[in-house]
Amino acid sequence: MSDTRDTVKRRWPSYLIDCLLLLVLCFLFFWRDLTPLARDRRQFIAGDFGNEFYASARYAASRLWAGHLPLWNPYNDAGHPFLADVQVAFFYPPRLANLLLAAGHEFPYRALEIEALLHFPLVALSTYLLARRLTRRRVGGIMAASAFTFSSYLTGYPILQLAILESIAWLPLILVCLDVAAERLLLGQRRSAVRWSLAGSLCLACSWLAGHSQTATLVTYGSLAFALWRLWPRPFSRSPALWRPRLGLLATFGLVALGLIAVQLLPSLEFLGLSNRAALGIDQAGKGFLPYDLLQAILPAVGVPFTALYVGILPLGLAALALAFSWRPERLKSSLPAACSDDFSRSPRQGVAFWAGSGLLALLLSFGNLLPLYRVFYLLVPGWGLFRGQERLVAWVALAVAMLAGYGAAWLAGARPHAPEEPSEESDVAPLARKVVRAYVWAALAGLGLALVFFVGYQAGREALWGFTTASLFLALALALAALAIHSRRPMILLAVLLLDLFTVNPNSHSGPATGAPFAPQPILAAAQGDPGPYRLVNQDILPATHGNIWGVEELGGASPLRLARYRALLDRVPAPRAWRLLNVKYVLTWEESLDMAATRLATGTGPENKPSYLYELAEPAPRAWLAGQVVVAADDEEIWSRLSSNDFDLERQVLLSARPAGYVDVGACQGSVAWQARQPERLALSVETAEPCVLVVSELDYPGWRASVDGVGVSILRADGLLRALVVDAGQHAVTMEFRPLSLLWGAIISAATLVAAALWWLLLRGR
Repeated sequence: MSDTRDTVKRRWPSYLIDCLLLLVLCFLFFWRDLTPLARDRRQFIAGDFGNEFYASARYAASRLWAGHLPLWNPYNDAGHPFLADVQVAFFYPPRLANLLLAAGHEFPYRALEIEALLHFPLVALSTYLLARRLTRRRVGGIMAASAFTFSSYLTGYPILQLAILESIAWLPLILVCLDVAAERLLLGQRRSAVRWSLAGSLCLACSWLAGHSQTATLVTYGSLAFALWRLWPRPFSRSPALWRPRLGLLATFGLVALGLIAVQLLPSLEFLGLSNRAALGIDQAGKGFLPYDLLQAILPAVGVPFTALYVGILPLGLAALALAFSWRPERLKSSLPAACSDDFSRSPRQGVAFWAGSGLLALLLSFGNLLPLYRVFYLLVPGWGLFRGQERLVAWVALAVAMLAGYGAAWLAGARPHAPEEPSEESDVAPLARKVVRAYVWAALAGLGLALVFFVGYQAGREALWGFTTASLFLALALALAALAIHSRRPMILLAVLLLDLFTVNPNSHSGPATGAPFAPQPILAAAQGDPGPYRLVNQDILPATHGNIWGVEELGGASPLRLARYRALLDRVPAPRAWRLLNVKYVLTWEESLDMAATRLATGTGPENKPSYLYELAEPAPRAWLAGQVVVAADDEEIWSRLSSNDFDLERQVLLSARPAGYVDVGACQGSVAWQARQPERLALSVETAEPCVLVVSELDYPGWRASVDGVGVSILRADGLLRALVVDAGQHAVTMEFRPLSLLWGAIISAATLVAAALWWLLLRGR
């Protein structure tokens, strides 16, 4: 039987001691990231962590502390629906708290590092609770928590891809909530079950709001699979009376979570439908691991650029021990639970089967389109074809191996967890343990042999083999220590060997020397920063793609994987000089010594790899807003890109619209002026004076939610030249304003707020009863 409330009360000292131990281990693992001593301090490698996540968080902090909700970001991709980009994670509770607590607009780099590191105690403690409930032993909980928390998957790539770490960190806690909810429901405590289901919904919502939809999708499907396993009746029955409360519990879990994330979901779905990811095919989505990458399970330095599969050498043997012990033919009959439709406590054998099966399924899917299984999921499972990088599914593989290692450690320690109907001979595991020890010894000898072969090759002049030599020696040592640990069967030795392994391989994979914030001042930008604008800059991979967020420079590039499809098409289909005129480009930061258009070199700097870089000012930049007199109706996108690419089309005098405005008559050239009165990310104000009706074209991306008014009267925004905003102004002087107020965010906020209030009241009502 799982730990009940009374059992937990009796054993709370052991829970407290184990949790404190895990907190200490988290601190020791990341002590160089946390230490205040400059000589020992390390910081997260900038990469995507600094150039994408930190830059967006700093922009959000600056807007928030200025008293504005950061709905739109003008500094990336010629204008970006900031909050609609799911990776911004503005509504993620820890991120929002971090933004509010940090010091004003100068959001420190260390604040985001601390936010990331705080998720590891969450992973460690929740994995411990889950594993202890399922394996029913302290050693099982500690071993599983240590293996998963300090695995290469969590401590390497996801830290730098912060949204992945923060999305997956909630998975163990969700499973704990569902496990308790299932137990309470099957014990007849329905109100308590619903409360725990609501808690699980809140955790699932946090996973989605953390900003990585692919990982959150994996968390959702994995959680539902776990809940079905826990609620599936033994023996199976189709009775509606049996299934109604179980399906109701699952529906409550899913629907409440869906309502809570509506504030992010509705704007993101709107953005996704207009983005370059809207039509992602199986060839783009189906990329994943190659068979060669499986070597990461024992040699973490090979395969893809980031380590993902390494959970330690010892957990692999413990997982194999759990599988072998659970599936021994002579144990098959006795390990089955008694026939009871209210079996609220699954046997350890069933737990091993669930984790082994789900982990194998996730591993096969991580190979993507290489295996036919992925094609089935791509076609039949909602949302499975929306994301690239199927190797990220190994997050579930790492958790499954850790849980299996927890079962193996619990049995190996001499106190095998067993259901009341199962035999409890502690000696049953001993013969299998000896076989595992022998396998480790032979593998260690094979590792030494490989090291010798690689060393001979290295001595022969193949320097690349030195890395394989050292890796093989480390593997042999790890195998030998694992054999000793399993032979001893002592929990402390098992834990020590596991920590020695993981604390040796993984601590520094995410960090480097402390050099301060990644965005150092750039003297080469001085001329552009001194220009009052408005203007845009082209950055040809000289500076980080999101430097505009820091230095207040509007540019055509950005780090987000999501861009408006029409914007991407313009850059791909229209020659650069004409596209740049449409987008109000005035400065170009490049490594080219000259440009193919009239320009003046303003500054010289040092770019990547110490190559010289140059800042140019274009001789005749187009304005940000202008008056066009001739309307050209374009029937489809192909015609739009074709006309914009042709030199016969006058970008200033002519404008492409999908239909001619009612009553509008073309004029040869509009005589008038346009002056900017206010420019804020979510509000633009212009003063327009013209002698005749004209079309005002504003070089800002057309996007749902932008509203325009002329002299205080609302007017419709027209899509000009395929992606810009335009509207018709009559003769005379007018005040034109544009404001960004997306309805998708408004409705999402209403739904999320109503769901949160309803769930809180429901939880309190159930608790009161």
